[in-house]
Formats: sequence, structure tokens, C-alpha cells
Amino acid sequence: MKAERCPNCNKIISPHERICSNCGEKLNNQTINKMNNIYHTSNIATLWFFLFFFIWAVLFALFDWIIATVISAALVIIFLAVKLKH
Repeated sequence: MKAERCPNCNKIISPHERICSNCGEKLNNQTINKMNNIYHTSNIATLWFFLFFFIWAVLFALFDWIIATVISAALVIIFLAVKLKH
């Protein structure tokens, strides 16, 4: 079960709460889902960032920083082109 957060104070709340026990904000499914989608998207973006950084670091260790940067930049551009196409 995924953690749900209050859209006002960001405290983790239980799914059956209708009022946040921390700040008193009235909770409804729409605002909770919006907040959870933001966290999910930011977590995925962070994982992609670290993946591309790891690839850059491995290439840097094997070759040169210029080669690592060019190849990593090309991978990022390809990834964004595929992601934006969908």
C-alpha cells in the first residue's frame, strides 16, 4: 500500500482520514491523488537522473570526461525524444 500525504503539510496520512491530524486540512481523494502523483513523478525522475549519472561515471572511469559527457548527453537526448514522442 502506498503512502498518502496531506497536500497542505506533507505529513503521511492513513487512507481513511478525512481531516489531517497534523494541520486540520480537509482531505478528499482528488487532492490526495494529485499530491501522490507529484511524489511518484519526482521519485521516477530522481532514479533516471542517478542512472544517467552512474552511466557517466562508468564511462568517465573507462575513458575520458569528454567522451563520457558526449555519450551521456546523447543518451539523455535519445531518452527524452522517445519519452516525449509517447
